[in-house]
Amino acid sequence: MQELDVNETILIVVGSDIKPEEKDRPLAYWLQKKLHETNGFAKTPFRKSIVISDALYDGDKIIQACPTIAIGGPGVNSVAAKWVNSLPVFISEDNKYFIQYDSDSKKKRISIWGMDQETTSGALNVFIESGLMNDYIKGIWN
Repeated sequence: MQELDVNETILIVVGSDIKPEEKDRPLAYWLQKKLHETNGFAKTPFRKSIVISDALYDGDKIIQACPTIAIGGPGVNSVAAKWVNSLPVFISEDNKYFIQYDSDSKKKRISIWGMDQETTSGALNVFIESGLMNDYIKGIWN
């Protein structure tokens, strides 16, 4: 794995089955691009985001200390499945999509998912456009 700093590197985790690889991984790369376009990105060599699979995340206790964004629901992403009952719902719309986030936690974990690829994409748009993404990274990169 690339060099990382567990305080600076943001992991974006997608499910490792065919459907999430096909549907959620492109969304994860889009989010990665948005993160890299933010003010303050790349001020240090470890200030970056990396897209990985849930299988890699689950198998490596060290990287689990990194700030993490899970993309895709608990049915397709094992990380989202582990967090579904422990992370509070921060934003939701008619049970179509969810952004789960504990803004008071020092763990800096977010789970973003919808009932399908379209609503997951919509949840990502809300995450970015609402300013939550900027608030999230300010808490990590400042």
